[in-house]
Amino acid sequence: MTGGARAVQVLIDEAWTAHGEDRYARAADAGGRAVQVAEALDDPGLLVRALVAEAAPLMMLGDNAAALVRYTRVLGLANDPGQADALSGPQTARAIARAYLNWVTCARFLTGIGWRDLFGVLDAADRWVTATGHRDWRCGILLQRAMLHHRLGERDAAVAAGQEALAVYSPDAAGFTLGTYRSQLGDFLRAAGRHDEARPLYQAILDDPDTGSYERKLAHQGLAWCALDSGDPAAARRHAEAGVRLGEPLGDDVLCPALEVLVAACRATSDLEGAWQAATRHLDAAVRVGGHLRPYFAIRGVVDVALDRGDLPAARRLLADLDTHAAALDTTATGTTYTDETTRRHQRLAELDIGAQAP
Repeated sequence: MTGGARAVQVLIDEAWTAHGEDRYARAADAGGRAVQVAEALDDPGLLVRALVAEAAPLMMLGDNAAALVRYTRVLGLANDPGQADALSGPQTARAIARAYLNWVTCARFLTGIGWRDLFGVLDAADRWVTATGHRDWRCGILLQRAMLHHRLGERDAAVAAGQEALAVYSPDAAGFTLGTYRSQLGDFLRAAGRHDEARPLYQAILDDPDTGSYERKLAHQGLAWCALDSGDPAAARRHAEAGVRLGEPLGDDVLCPALEVLVAACRATSDLEGAWQAATRHLDAAVRVGGHLRPYFAIRGVVDVALDRGDLPAARRLLADLDTHAAALDTTATGTTYTDETTRRHQRLAELDIGAQAP
């Protein structure tokens, strides 16, 4: 290994160490410097590993567009027959596998790419792991399939794929941690109305001493939703607040879902002031993340709390923005789920308007 290559590897190692410690900004910086040095070297494998080391923390910071550019470049190299020999090492193979998985994750947050079309990317990933002798890495592909089914509202398919993914989980596979497999399957089960089956999966994450802050945040989120489903708003609030505390140092994109369930927990305990504070904080974070998905859920929460409080002007003003995000998401999902949700809030506003005008 040349001196330049060693310098790149040191930066890649630094990036992954910081990523493992949930210091995503520092990881992205080290990964970016690794890419800059690697660009000057004739080593495609090293460049691939550097690009992935930069892209992964960018994705965690919510910059999915920037991460997608880097993952796209990796997959372009991976599918270039002329680069096959240069990309045959085990470290590089893991980086490519991660790029396939995370390309789909990033794309789910960006409009212009239909969610159902992403199954084709996962088909390509399946072919790649088979051709390269890494069929034991299919667990990550299965989990991504489950996430897509979940996003498309296909509850039974999401649960089935999530269960298979966890059953064939390999700690050697690139991509997701065991805690992520557990939390995602918990989410799929809960969405299917099976919160009693979801709860032990979330608890297993908290019981694992090796679980990191991000996975613990996911577990508390899931337990908060389960508590709401089972009619225990006090427990829901405790878990939601724990999720927010864990999510705060990890960046806006990670924090948003924790704030979403905190809003729901505050509403369930009739703490409308707490709900408003959490909802407006959620909106601030979602605006910084950008796109349509995070802002949609944040604005939806603010509208709900505004209607609870009888603040009809605020609800009316925000519903126009919610309509825009809902239309964009339904175009991506090729459905009407988000528009239907928004329509129900317009109806609630109209009913409250009539009530306010009654003598």
